[in-house]
Amino acid sequence: MGGETVVVKTAPNAFVGTELGELVDAAGNDDLVIAGFMTNMCVTFTSEGAFLAGKKPTVVADACATRPLESGVAPVSAQQLHEAALATIGDLYGVVVKSADELV
Repeated sequence: MGGETVVVKTAPNAFVGTELGELVDAAGNDDLVIAGFMTNMCVTFTSEGAFLAGKKPTVVADACATRPLESGVAPVSAQQLHEAALATIGDLYGVVVKSADELV
């Protein structure tokens, strides 16, 4: 194995109830790259958690995905949820890039 630390989360925000914040601080990182499943849930809440912790999250859109959901009124497609979540993240919590090629 690569000797990398594995953080097991139990909440959508990976900073809640884990040592992730301490690990990021100990490494001296402020810029974080976030990717994962589901864009509208774990990716959004982890981006918010990073932002609230004073970090600068960047979300790679092509490295995230979600699934369609029922709203109780009408079905919402995975694409609609994905795009809305990315818009929310980009509006306040961090930077959204389309692909890893755009990371500086």
